[in-house]
Formats: sequence, C-alpha cells, structure tokens
Amino acid sequence: MGISTLSYIASAAIVIPLIIAIKQRKYLSKELKILFGYLVITFIIEVLANIWFILNRSNHFIINAFVIIEFVLFSLIFHQVFIGKNLKRIVLIATSIYILVCIYTFTLVEGFQTFNSTISTIACLLIIIWVFIYFYQLLQQLEVKKLTIVPMFWISVSCLFYFSGTLFVFLYSDVIIFQKEPKFYYHLWNIYYVLLFIFRILLGIGLCFSKTPLQLKPLSK
Repeated sequence: MGISTLSYIASAAIVIPLIIAIKQRKYLSKELKILFGYLVITFIIEVLANIWFILNRSNHFIINAFVIIEFVLFSLIFHQVFIGKNLKRIVLIATSIYILVCIYTFTLVEGFQTFNSTISTIACLLIIIWVFIYFYQLLQQLEVKKLTIVPMFWISVSCLFYFSGTLFVFLYSDVIIFQKEPKFYYHLWNIYYVLLFIFRILLGIGLCFSKTPLQLKPLSK
C-alpha cells in the first residue's frame, strides 16, 4: 500500500470520531466538548492540507499551524481533568511558553513554510507527560470498576500511543532526510499514518462512552 493511499485513509478516519461526537453531543462533558472542537478543526485542516497536496503546493504552513492548535487543545483537555490548581497552572504556563517558542521559531528562525520537527517533538513530549500525570491521578482515585467505560481513559491511551509513536517519527525524520535515505523516509511516514489512523479510532471509542464521564476530585485530607 502506497504512502499516499495510507495518508488518505488516515485523513478520512477523522470522520469516524467526528460523527460519534455529533451523535453524542448532548452528553459531552467540558473536556469532550474541547475534543469535539479539535475534531472539527482537524477535519477542516485535513481538507485544506489535501487540497494543497493535490495542487502540488507546500502545505507545511498548515501542518505547523495544526501542530500548535493540536497541542493547545489537548493541553486544555487535560487541564480540565487534572486535580489541583497548581497542576492546572503548570499546564497553562507550559502551554503559554510553548506558544511563545513557536512564535519565535517560526518568525525569527525557520519561517512558517518549513516543517519544524523540533516543535512537534516538544509537543509530543509534553502531551505524554500530561497523560502520565492523568494516569497517576486516576490510580489514586479508582472510582469505577471498569476503566474501559471512561472516555478520558481511551483518550489518554490514544494520546500515549499516538504521540509516543510520532515522537520517534519526528526524531528520526531529520536524521533520515540528512542522510538522504528516501526508502526509510517512505517507511517512516507509513508508520506515522498507521499511528494516526489508530489514534482516531481510539478517540472514537472514547467518545462512545460519553454518557459515563469520570471527574477526578481532590483527595480529602
């Protein structure tokens, strides 16, 4: 299966969680409403990116914008479910610093038309940290017998799976480009599209359980 075929399949997969979110919209908690917004924006960006690709124009500026939007929205999702004001404040500060770094990088260093794997790598690392923090807090307060019916569990699993995998894709992409190995570059991005497809399916599964959200509460002293 060619890289373009996989890319189109992965792109089309955004429709699955989006349709589920629309059907479940009256049951969406605050964090799931943010996820819904993310899915709508992702759908629009996927359409634009594919149009630019078909027209044989560089869509790197669209990808760069999406990386920033994606990080901000997922940070806000975890901000909603985290326990404690200090931790929530850390998420907001980290997100603000990240945005400032992006502005500096794209305006003064590389430009917005060049794909920046460093910015993407930082976003992946921070979201992975948010996931581990959420899992730690979840273990401290097991309020349900079956975690598999909790939407944020599936969202966290999908984030851990996707952003861990893409982290290595972004780390190795620069090395492969530098070494001018098109064959490995081709396989690397095939892996990325597989990860993206699974990520979107897992988000859809999480949204199927919108009726059973789990809100963590501060532990009593």
